[in-house]
Amino acid sequence: MPSLHMGNEVYHFQAEVIERVVVAGQPGNYVLGEKDPTGEFFPKFIGRSDTDVKAELRSKLGVLNYGFFKVANSGPNNAYDLECAQYHGFRTQLDNMTHPASTPGSGRTCFLCGL
Repeated sequence: MPSLHMGNEVYHFQAEVIERVVVAGQPGNYVLGEKDPTGEFFPKFIGRSDTDVKAELRSKLGVLNYGFFKVANSGPNNAYDLECAQYHGFRTQLDNMTHPASTPGSGRTCFLCGL
């Protein structure tokens, strides 16, 4: 299986957990998903914020119904590259099937497919 490149920590997708573990005002990536019967994290939705990943995660509460999340803080360029790598590595199991968009005005393209 491909790697999410986000470490081993998996958290419950709940407001109080987001408040406790995610740094406000930082760009970064997140992955929402479930755990399989063996406890392995199964990615279902990938995303990023170029400005505040904590606010982005908060906005998904009550809208997207997943049990767990992973998060990583990174700069906007790294966040886009990581989201592209996650999309290409896990696209057959993701609920969000649209290729990630680059930051408006950045002129960046996906390093894997050129989109």
